[in-house]
Amino acid sequence: MNKTVYIRKLDKDFSKDKLSAHLKESISKIGLDKDFSNAKSIFIKPNLTYPYYKKGVTTSKLFIEGLVKELRHFNNSTTIYIGEGEAGYSSFSMTNALKTMGFLELEKYPNVEILNLSEHLSREIELETTKGGFKINLPRLLLDDVDFSISCPVPKVHAMTGISLAFKNLWGCLPDNMRLKNHYMFDYIISKIAQSLKFKYAFLDGKYGLNENGPMAGKPVELDWFVASNSMGAFDYIITQMMGISWKKIRHLRVAFDYGYIPSDNEIIIDGDPKGLKKEFNLKRNLWNYPAFLAFRSKKLTYFFYLSKWANILHKAMYLVRKKPIE
Repeated sequence: MNKTVYIRKLDKDFSKDKLSAHLKESISKIGLDKDFSNAKSIFIKPNLTYPYYKKGVTTSKLFIEGLVKELRHFNNSTTIYIGEGEAGYSSFSMTNALKTMGFLELEKYPNVEILNLSEHLSREIELETTKGGFKINLPRLLLDDVDFSISCPVPKVHAMTGISLAFKNLWGCLPDNMRLKNHYMFDYIISKIAQSLKFKYAFLDGKYGLNENGPMAGKPVELDWFVASNSMGAFDYIITQMMGISWKKIRHLRVAFDYGYIPSDNEIIIDGDPKGLKKEFNLKRNLWNYPAFLAFRSKKLTYFFYLSKWANILHKAMYLVRKKPIE
């Protein structure tokens, strides 16, 4: 099927009826209707990188519920799993966050199950990358049982990766709460993880975005964007343009392009007006971002800052002079 990116502007009041109309039309345009009708089970991955809902930071329960309701119009038998892995560096409980944000309430719909992926079995696989083979544990359920998966990010800048969209959102699928030990390989494995976990579709919760800094601290901006696609690569490529950022400046997208996961312009069908919705985003790293950024790219520094005997002392000293990112 053609790689289609469906783009619309949301009502200012975030009308449920208008959201429903966009979801319904986009599901048909990108071919999700047929895939879902024939699927035994699917997985939906919201971005829940904070212990409670925060504008521009987390995917809203309202958005995911809207998607579930539209999919249920096709059948009630396909199992819909919705979930996220435990918070990185044990910063908060994902089980509690899923409850606080209201996601557990979605189990009122037929055959919907909310998951903390870190509480389920995982399996080690080896990813073939341009840096060689890389072994990593991924949820067995997503590897073996679901027919396909859907990424539902929010549009935001990210101090470590430049942007956070459909591909970056999948980092939370890693069940290990110390997944940061794999950061030095992030750019080379994230799009491979997308393929391994069968992420085929993406929907943007674009009511709000996050500018200036991210993924948690930044300036929320009201965007009123709705975007859906049957290509993870096309989705990230087009939305990056809508954010006024060149995808060539984003290393994990450059690597995804080298792997063949980012389509060329002539392979993408755009249904909508991305230029008319364009909003300039600018990443402004603060002083504390730079040592973290260096560690993000270095296996040795990651070990020193987070896993060595000095890690607790370093973090206690740091939080004497700066605010914790999650409070």
